[in-house]
Amino acid sequence: MSRLGCDVLVVGAGPAGSALAAALARAGRDVILVEARSHPRPKACAEYASPMIAEELARLGLPAGAWRPAAHPLRGMRVILGEAAVDVRYRRRAAPRQAYGLRRTAFDAALAGHAAANGARLMERTALDSLAWRDGRVAGATLRTADGLREVSCRWVVGADGARSRVAQRAGVARPARPRRLGLVAHYEAVPGLDASGEMHVGPGWYVGLAPIAGGRLNVGMALPPDGARRSAEARFADAIAGLPAVAGRLGGARRLTPILGASPIGHRVARAAGAGWMLVGDAAGFIDPFTGEGIYRALRSARAAAEALEGSDDRAAARYLAARRGAFVAKDGLTWLVQGMLGAHPVMGYALRRLARRPELAERLGSALGDCRPASDVLSPVFLAAVLRP
Repeated sequence: MSRLGCDVLVVGAGPAGSALAAALARAGRDVILVEARSHPRPKACAEYASPMIAEELARLGLPAGAWRPAAHPLRGMRVILGEAAVDVRYRRRAAPRQAYGLRRTAFDAALAGHAAANGARLMERTALDSLAWRDGRVAGATLRTADGLREVSCRWVVGADGARSRVAQRAGVARPARPRRLGLVAHYEAVPGLDASGEMHVGPGWYVGLAPIAGGRLNVGMALPPDGARRSAEARFADAIAGLPAVAGRLGGARRLTPILGASPIGHRVARAAGAGWMLVGDAAGFIDPFTGEGIYRALRSARAAAEALEGSDDRAAARYLAARRGAFVAKDGLTWLVQGMLGAHPVMGYALRRLARRPELAERLGSALGDCRPASDVLSPVFLAAVLRP
């Protein structure tokens, strides 16, 4: 069995893993970045990114010209529940900000290429087989490649391998996701009149998102409850569209361009996001639900936290990373769970949407918090919630 060595082994070359590998390699660390498939590869994703990804990508030194062709600018998202609707917009320091509809095939490939260009050793079609432990600490891993198994010795293994993270499983920290939903995604040809903003249509127990993306396409993504009848993805996809007349109207006559991709369950929980010799970033470190559309930003932000934590002494890196995650995500997690609760209580959500539609300044403040342009704590205050919900 052949052997390799490095400072940091990053498992998964999506946005979180590639961003971390690029940051570490730029700082002079010896990094191996492995990806189970090869770029470009399809991804079951809503492909909607909140505004602050631009700042994170600039910190990585990724030129705008390398990723902007994969990004369709959007003013925001219109959330619709029956007759109630509100426009979610973004503002940071008094300036309007735009979100992005991202073609993940091109975007992810650009980030992985940037990591390699900065010195990370990119190994595609390479998957984690097992972790190697020494004295209670992860000290390496065994990788499964097209040529067989390869052992890697390293100081840190970082799991950036998504919501079914093998690193989280092998570290013994993966937990069942709640609530459990099935995610289905497909691309359609662009729909007239739906170009400047996306739409999120909320149904009884499910929702469907329509996000214009680069390349003149429309991402149609949905989160559905478990189905005891075990119907096919095609049947469930069609039924969800038919069950929301506004969505059926939008897509009437539009041609589906891709197969339906699925992810089940949406969401991922872990007991903790770091330990002796290992860390989890991006969706691998815990993922609630894609409704609020911050997953790609969260991936990039967690990668930055991990890179900064790994700059100093190894003995305290895991503790530094966990503290940085708490500071970056605790309030936003609270806001996301609040939205999840409202998704399960349609009368309450409909009431809130009607109030926000009449109070656009509050809707913009909420949108800015959901889009990571202002602290989530700003909209979790009793004063703000009372202002939204008062008659």
